[in-house]
Parts: sequence; structure tokens; C-alpha cells
Amino acid sequence: MNILLTGASSRIGSTLIRSLSKCSGVNVTAMVHRSLVNITGCEIRKADLRNPESLVKAVEGIDAVVHMAALTRSVRESEYFRINVEGTQNLLDACKLAGVKKIIFLSSRAACEEGGGYSRSKLKAEQCVRESGLQWLILRPSEVYGQGSGDAINRLIQWIRKYPLVPVLGTGQARFSPVYIDDLVSAIKQSLLDEKLENETILLAGPEEMTLDELVDRTSKCFGVSRSKLRLPVGFVRLGSEVLAGLGVKVLVPDQVPRLLCSKDRDISKASSLISFSPRKLEEGIAAYCLVRK
Repeated sequence: MNILLTGASSRIGSTLIRSLSKCSGVNVTAMVHRSLVNITGCEIRKADLRNPESLVKAVEGIDAVVHMAALTRSVRESEYFRINVEGTQNLLDACKLAGVKKIIFLSSRAACEEGGGYSRSKLKAEQCVRESGLQWLILRPSEVYGQGSGDAINRLIQWIRKYPLVPVLGTGQARFSPVYIDDLVSAIKQSLLDEKLENETILLAGPEEMTLDELVDRTSKCFGVSRSKLRLPVGFVRLGSEVLAGLGVKVLVPDQVPRLLCSKDRDISKASSLISFSPRKLEEGIAAYCLVRK
């Protein structure tokens, strides 16, 4: 099987490449835009989601595509749609022209109308995938943590480890279902290699849902530290993110606030049934994360 990964330079992408490279009969190709991927035995193809011609060349001879590339932080909703929706459609069109059989689209647990520009773009991109005429799977990961993960929750865990005062959004009741990076990568791999699995939307979240306050407390306990919470009013954070965005500082873009606060699904029974998904609890994941960092 010849597999192409977009977004291959991410930690999820590079971890998946290494895992797939160990599989007999699997040839992995990484599609990159600007960032480089330096993994032995992996072919590199340069392409741009905004350039349909480059995508046709990228998917030539490919059987299945894992589409992970996305814009995750922008101050303009139109930019999310240009990359995450139009770019996905360009890739789907290229796949159909090249005879690609299957696409796995990495979406988000936050894909919904009320979650801001990024969330809406992911929801629309899912629609494009379902209507593509290809065999498809849509995977909706929750907040990803672990070695090298770029998710905000990973930065929060690192902050809790280092600093005594932890900033918390609002009342701390925003809800999370953190998933460890290795568990997510394993699920993507199983979904890809199961030729009978198709046309499903699957949530890949951790086994427990918890509030932000609970996340801070449990993480602190894992590290054996005591942490105080600095509560930041939602309105203040919204305004601050808009001011910073106007200055070109993207520490927190405005649409990340509704993305954090929107209602999200947490039922992973379909994943457990279809791909034997059994993610580890937060404490187990943090222990594994610390072990890797040593």
C-alpha cells in the first residue's frame, strides 16, 4: 500500500510515519509545504494545498491519503476556509484524478458551528470529504498531549510542571477529554490499514471528560506539586486576544476562546468497537510523557 501523509512535519505526522514504516508492504510518502521531514526511508513530495497542480503530482501512484495538514490559528475566518476547506477540496479533486482509493481526514472534536472560524472550517471540510465519492474516514481527535505535541493542552501541562500560578479561563468549567499522542497515532494507523473500514466519523478522545480545574489539579498531583489558579474572565481573554491579534501577536487568537468553550461529543464507543481504541487515562499518559522526556 502506498500512503501519502499531509501535515507530515507535525509531531503526530512524524510519529505516524515512523510507525507505518515498520509495517510490511507499506510505502510512506510525506507531503510537505515549507517544513522538512527528515525520516529515513520516507519519500518527500513538496506540494501546496492552494496549488491544485502540485497536489496532482503529490498523489500520483498513491493508494490512500491521510490528510492532517490544517491551519489552526488565524485572525481571519476566511483564511481558515481557504486552507482547511478549499485546500481539502483541492486535495480531494487531485485524489479522484489520480485514482486514490481512500482518504482519512483528521478533523477535530471541536468541529461545530458555535466553535469559531477554525471549528466551522473543519465542519465544512468534513462535508467535502463525505461528498467526495472516495472511500473516506473522518477522525475527530480531542486535545492531544504528549512528547512534541503542539496542542495548547500540552503547553498547559508543561506550564503546570514549571510554574506555581496557572492561568485558567473563566470559572474553569470548560470541558476536556485529553488523548495521549501515541494512542491517537495508533488509532490513525489502525483506521488506515483496515481496508474494510470506511465511511465513518469516529471520535478519538481520552477515556474521561474533565473540567479545566480538574485537569489542572490532576496534572499538578502527577508532578507532585501544588498549584494556584489565576482566573481570567472570558470577556477579558476575548478582548486581550483581539488586541494582541491586531498587533500581530498570535499567542491566543480570538476564535480559540469559543473553540475551548463549545459543547463537544465525548462518546468513544464507536472507536472502541471499530478499531479497539483503548486510550490511557491522564495520569498514565503524563507518566509516559515524563518517561520519554528523561
